[in-house]
Amino acid sequence: MQSIFIGRQPILDASGSLYGYELLCRDAAGRLAIAGNGDRQSTTVLLDAILTIGLERLTKSRCTFINVTETLLLGELIDALPPANVVLEVLETVRATPALTARLTTLRAKKFTIALDDFVLDEQSATLLPYADIVKLDVQSLTPAQIERYVGELRRYPCTLLAEKVETQAEFAHLKDLGFDLFQGYYFARPELYSTRALRPNRAAVLQLLVRVNDPDVTIGDLAALVRNDVALSIALLRWTNAAGTGLTSVVDSVDRAIIALGVHTIQNWLGLIALARMGTRSTVLVTTVLIRARTCELLATRAHRDNPAAYFTVGLFSALDVMMEAPMAGLLQQLPLPAALKSAISEQDGDHGGALKAVIAMELGDPGGMRYADLPSDALAACYVEAIEWADRFVNTAA
Repeated sequence: MQSIFIGRQPILDASGSLYGYELLCRDAAGRLAIAGNGDRQSTTVLLDAILTIGLERLTKSRCTFINVTETLLLGELIDALPPANVVLEVLETVRATPALTARLTTLRAKKFTIALDDFVLDEQSATLLPYADIVKLDVQSLTPAQIERYVGELRRYPCTLLAEKVETQAEFAHLKDLGFDLFQGYYFARPELYSTRALRPNRAAVLQLLVRVNDPDVTIGDLAALVRNDVALSIALLRWTNAAGTGLTSVVDSVDRAIIALGVHTIQNWLGLIALARMGTRSTVLVTTVLIRARTCELLATRAHRDNPAAYFTVGLFSALDVMMEAPMAGLLQQLPLPAALKSAISEQDGDHGGALKAVIAMELGDPGGMRYADLPSDALAACYVEAIEWADRFVNTAA
């Protein structure tokens, strides 16, 4: 059991009625919990608010504003969220690219609400306005003349205007007269700290699940058995499946039914969200490395016509388990239900599975002498490695 903290600041309409809440990443003292890492801040809030605590408990079905980074927007993890009442607050650091605007179009078609955070009008940001439902202006960072100019420009678009960091009654009255629709700031309320105690998902269970969802032969029953072995994952999955916005018309009362209802691809997105949120900046880079290893091992085995390439994926994925879990490899492998040959391949790089891993590590180190596996030519090894890098980048979506 661990303590979980989320900041919750209300957003009001012009009449002073509650419109929704912005959820913020906070620690026990109410301070920003994870400084300088927007990806982890966003995913931590998503995980705790939606999977661990539950949006219904936090926001009582009101609109829920959650900051999202470019990494999250362009990846598939957002697709694992229920769109009802969720406002994706696009951070001001997000770049306006064709890929991003196409993604925003897709998300809006899925009924997500899009907000532009800390909006500053320039040539780049203006290209995002046709895709925005809500535009937030930091009224403390703009001059009165700039605010009036922005309001005039933004009224050309069918978007709702939200004034944030409103600090006085006079500011509120003036901004309301200018035509702002929604308001947020210390004048109304400081962020309220919401705290609860909850189980955290077991890291080893998450890694096992990542292995299985990438196995082309995985079944619903396999996934259900793995989730049931971790109480925290089981609780989170059932809470999320039954949350408003998933489109289900009846209560789901078992892990098996939850996975059947959501499907394997959605479960993959959900688990990716957990892994990215819980492993932190240092480990996110490490996860990328081991996923590259895993995928390269699998591709090498496929090229060499080995049986069960998924087992080679497993060897690569667990090759840095001791670093990820900060525990001795021997003890960790004893806890994992792996065949002895795979454990030996992971710890000693023995056998054919270990040979594939050895070749991949040689490619990481730029060691031409060690870049050998089966009878594959060196250009085939390099092609597998490049393909694996592209695959891992898409899967993990690490921050630039």
